[in-house]
Amino acid sequence: MIDITAVLAQQGYFSIPFRIRKSNHLYIHGKVNRVKGLFLIDTGASNTCIDSNEQELFNLLSKEHKAKASGAGSNNMHAELSVNNHIQLGKWKKSNIEIILLDLTHVNTALSEYGLPKVHGIIGSDLLKSQHAIINYPLQLLFIK
Repeated sequence: MIDITAVLAQQGYFSIPFRIRKSNHLYIHGKVNRVKGLFLIDTGASNTCIDSNEQELFNLLSKEHKAKASGAGSNNMHAELSVNNHIQLGKWKKSNIEIILLDLTHVNTALSEYGLPKVHGIIGSDLLKSQHAIINYPLQLLFIK
């Protein structure tokens, strides 16, 4: 049998464990600007974002973002853009990352209804796509280049 982890490692991928919680959300630990946080992996989210209530914690400088954001259960949300950030998931690191700041209260309220911990942000498809991410559900591993 082929060891997919070894094959992908030879191709320059890093493997990062995640947990599938009872809500079926994928939880992953990471760091933004060297600050630890808990994040959702969300392929349906167009952008990687941090809860605007956590802006100071993650040392995020921001400016108005022209577009309004929308998501499950919430539309026309105020959004700000933060540039030149550093992100780390496991041993994988990337600099000059753009992060959208959004109020994620609605997300954390929904998670709390399942008795799950709140998240600081969401790893979105912008980062997943640009870094050729592969999600392996049986192994509960995110592979990222």
